[in-house]
Amino acid sequence: MTVGQATAKRIDDYLDERGITLYRLAKDACVPASTLQNLYRDHTKSPTVALVFKLTDALGVSIQEFFSSPLFSPENLEID
Repeated sequence: MTVGQATAKRIDDYLDERGITLYRLAKDACVPASTLQNLYRDHTKSPTVALVFKLTDALGVSIQEFFSSPLFSPENLEID
């Protein structure tokens, strides 16, 4: 799985937990909804750190907590 796919899955976990939509997250994070749509459509293979910081801030979690998921283990990721 790419870093982008892992990021999208991790975001899904938080959206489900909080009962919010992807569009609400985009608004709260001050990023275009199309940016998140591109991530979910697998057009973004490796999102920027700045984007992840905005998303984690809007979700109310630390960047460390976000990346603590096994989704981001090296054995689970395709890193070019």
